[in-house]
Amino acid sequence: MEKEKLAEAFSLVLQPSAIAVLLYLVVSFSFATGWQAWLFFLIGLVFMGLLPIWLMFFLTKKGKISDPDLSNREERFFPYLMVCGFYFLALVIFLLTSAPLPLVAITCCYLGVTLVGAIVSLFWKISLHLAGIAGPVTALVMIISPYWAFLYLLLLPLGWARIYLGKHNVYQVVAGSVMSIVITFIIVSIII
Repeated sequence: MEKEKLAEAFSLVLQPSAIAVLLYLVVSFSFATGWQAWLFFLIGLVFMGLLPIWLMFFLTKKGKISDPDLSNREERFFPYLMVCGFYFLALVIFLLTSAPLPLVAITCCYLGVTLVGAIVSLFWKISLHLAGIAGPVTALVMIISPYWAFLYLLLLPLGWARIYLGKHNVYQVVAGSVMSIVITFIIVSIII
């Protein structure tokens, strides 16, 4: 029982929306100052963090999905597309407000990774929890500093947790991580 509680804690604390909020905080205040930094962070908080979480709870309450974790692969495609809609709105707002390129880049990364994850979910269950760590860490390493690479270590406890809880197998965990790293690397390399 202790292991299960620990695994659930890792899954909750290291969930993609929470990591997105931290990423937007770091990048916003690294590339903007004053009220603009706060504005960019707020856009990230709302569109990349709060709205996706709200959507999953709303869809669960309405009986459209089994649980906010999207445990059932067959239920993943349309919720992920809706989340991509939030990400696209954030991208448009960042472009209209002339946000720094790193903010545009990480938003494109979230959009790309989630869209590919949605497509993959049509035939296989890939771990977007792991993608939600691997991609942001890759972005931090490329955009801010290679010193952020130590955060890749978070993939180990999160991967263990997702496997232990029966949410994913090893291949799904590895695939989610690799997919996110590759897509993020390509997008950041093109934009910045």
